[in-house]
Amino acid sequence: MKNVTIRALFALALLSASGIIATQMYWVNRAYQLEEKEFHLNVTSSLRNVANKIWMMKKIQPVVNNVVEQIRPDYFIVHINDKVEPEVLEHFLKEEFTLENLITDFEYGMYDCMSDSMPIHQFVPMGVQKALPLTHFELPKLKNENYYFSVYFPDRKKFLLSQLSIWTISSLVLLLVLVFLAYIVFLVLKQKRLSEVQKDFVNNMTHEFKTPLASIQLSAEVLKKPGIIHNPQRLLNYATIIDNEAAQLALHVERVLQMAHAERGTIQLKKELLNWQELIEQVTHSFQNLIESRGGQLKLKLPQTPVMFMGDKLHLKNTLNNLLDNAVKYCDKTPEITILLQENTKAIELTVRDNGIGIDKAHMKFLFKRFFRVPTGNVHNVKGFGIGLNYVNIIAKAHNGTVYCRSETGVGSEFVLKFRKK
Repeated sequence: MKNVTIRALFALALLSASGIIATQMYWVNRAYQLEEKEFHLNVTSSLRNVANKIWMMKKIQPVVNNVVEQIRPDYFIVHINDKVEPEVLEHFLKEEFTLENLITDFEYGMYDCMSDSMPIHQFVPMGVQKALPLTHFELPKLKNENYYFSVYFPDRKKFLLSQLSIWTISSLVLLLVLVFLAYIVFLVLKQKRLSEVQKDFVNNMTHEFKTPLASIQLSAEVLKKPGIIHNPQRLLNYATIIDNEAAQLALHVERVLQMAHAERGTIQLKKELLNWQELIEQVTHSFQNLIESRGGQLKLKLPQTPVMFMGDKLHLKNTLNNLLDNAVKYCDKTPEITILLQENTKAIELTVRDNGIGIDKAHMKFLFKRFFRVPTGNVHNVKGFGIGLNYVNIIAKAHNGTVYCRSETGVGSEFVLKFRKK
C-alpha cells in the first residue's frame, strides 16, 4: 500500500474518531442537562408535597403561588407561614425524597421571622448512615415576613453523575475501543516501517556483497588461465585482490553478526589495557592513502603522554573505523578530517571532525537508530547498511561511555566519544 493511501486512511480514521468522541461528549452533556431538569422537578414536587402535608396537619390555608423558590441549583426554600417541629419536617422530607428516588444527603433549616434568625439547622444522611460532616454549609438567611424552611443538597453534582452510570460506562468502553484501535494503527505503521527498513537493509547488503564477490569471481577466472603461472607479478596482484575483497566481505559479515549479538544483549567484550594513540594510528593508517588520493588530509591531535584505557581492542577499532569511513564517504569535496584525543581526571574524549555534507537537525534524533541512513543529498551511490552508527553507540555504552554528534548542513560533522573513568 502506498504511503499516500496510508496517510489518507489514517487522516480519515482520525477524523472519524474525533467525530465519535465529539458526538459522545454531546450526548453525555445532554443527558446531564436532562438529569438536572429532572432533579429540579423532583425536588420542587417533593417540597411542595411537604408543604401541603404541613398545612394539612396544621389546618392552614395553603399558599397557592410561589411555594417553592430555588435560590441556587442546590438550594431551595419553601414558604409555609408557620412554625413546624424539626422532627416532623425531617420525617416529611425524607419520606417525599425517598418516593422521588432522591437518595442523596441534604441539610435543612427553619427560618424564624420573629427573631430574624435560623435557629434550626440539621444535616440528614440518606441511604447508608454516616458520620456528620465536620462543617456545614452556611444556609443563606433571607429576610422574610413569614416562616419558611430551606433545603440544601451538598452532594447534588455527585448524585447527578451517579445517575449517568450507563453513559459513563459506555464512554469508557468507547474510549478503550478507540485506544485499542489507535494501538493497532500504531503497530501496523510500525510494522510497515520495519518492513521497509528490512527491505532497504537487504538491498544494501546485497549491493555491498555483490561488488567484492564480482571482483573475487573475476580474479579467480584470471587465475584459472594456464598462462598466469608464467607471470608472477600478475598472479600476485590478482591474489591480493582476492585477499582484500575477502577481507572486506569478512568485515561486512562481522558487522552484521556483531549487530545480531548486540540486539540480543550477548555482545562479549575482551578488555585489555590499550594505548589510545597506538590504536588511533593503526586505524588511520589504512585511511591515509585514500584521503591523500582525493587531495585531502587527515590531522591527528594526540597528547604526548600515553592515554591508557581498559577496553576491547577489536570493537574500539571498528568503532573508530566506522566514524572515519562515514567522514570519507559523506564528503562531497576535498576531505579534511581531524581526530582529537583529550584526557582529564574524569573522562577520555575522542573527537572525529570532518568537513562533509553535514546532517540536518530533523535527522539527528534518529542518527543512532538501527538501519537508519541519513539522506545523502548531493552525494550519490554511498554504500552502507545503516548499522554503523548504531554499532558505535552500542560499543560506547558497553564501555561505560556515550557518543553524541554536532553537525551543520554543508559545513560538516563532529562525533564525540566520551568514556568515563571508573
